[in-house]
Amino acid sequence: MVSLLNSNGHNFADAARTLQLHAAEGDTVQEHLLKHIANLTSAGPDTIKRYKRAVVNHFSSDLGKIPVRAVEHIDVVRWVQGMTAKGLSAKTIANHHGFLSGAMTFAIRNRIRADNPCDGVKLPKATHTADTMHILTPKAARQIIEAHPDRYQLLVECLLVTGARFGEATAFFPEDFDLDATVPVVRVDRAWKRDENDRFYLGPPKTRKSRRAISLPPRFVEKVRPLIESTPPDIHVFRTTYDGPIRHSTFWQFWDDALVSLNYSKTNRPRIHDLRHTHASLMLAGGMNIYELSRRLGHESIQTTIDRYSHLIPDAHFRAAEIAQQALEG
Repeated sequence: MVSLLNSNGHNFADAARTLQLHAAEGDTVQEHLLKHIANLTSAGPDTIKRYKRAVVNHFSSDLGKIPVRAVEHIDVVRWVQGMTAKGLSAKTIANHHGFLSGAMTFAIRNRIRADNPCDGVKLPKATHTADTMHILTPKAARQIIEAHPDRYQLLVECLLVTGARFGEATAFFPEDFDLDATVPVVRVDRAWKRDENDRFYLGPPKTRKSRRAISLPPRFVEKVRPLIESTPPDIHVFRTTYDGPIRHSTFWQFWDDALVSLNYSKTNRPRIHDLRHTHASLMLAGGMNIYELSRRLGHESIQTTIDRYSHLIPDAHFRAAEIAQQALEG
């Protein structure tokens, strides 16, 4: 007991915690995470590979060595603090916290423990530029589209007017477009994925609700029709000059060149994904409600849409106040 107290700085609480950990049986967090990954049924090879890499990089020490049944709220808090100290972004920490929380839910279902220690843990807020969305004005978005080579302008415009993810839009085939419907649409049925060897393949979109039909504005329909009608059925609508698929890693250079030509500073440049955020902003500004937007963007949960875009509805509080006042006045 004396040695135990000495090794814990004569702190009885820490000493008791050490005894608890030694007494706990079963898999460690790291071992349990790997079992959780092995039991996932809807994750693609790229996601599985990313999760396994996360186990090695972020759960191999401290929290990772604690038995699953012994993990407490404070252990997760300290893990978050450690991730923050390593300089990881708020988004990265939130993603890995979600992964851990899912594994703890898996433990509850398997009666390994009764609660989820991740619940209620406050995560850091986004402060880094990489975590901040850049909402473009319609004029700025149009300038960026026109700053691209002619062959890529329709792709950039498609990202803006549909809000589709890059990996979804670059996977479109001519059959995905129905331009002669009463309301023209493009259907999202697939997206580019990576397998365990980092090779690209066409798989299902990001989530179950990502399978969706997105309505298209008439002006875009008019522009894209000649391209669709001239594209063979087995070739992607948006493609390279040699009819190959467009990859984010190479297209990024055209995006960057366009921003440089428009004198965007290196420290405050919108990302390709910000076209999706801009689309969401335009939809909300035009009167679309948050539920409709969630369906249009293909979010699995409306909470994701609320968390990400509710700040873009500045008059929501005023409307709520007006509704409450009307109710009071009978």
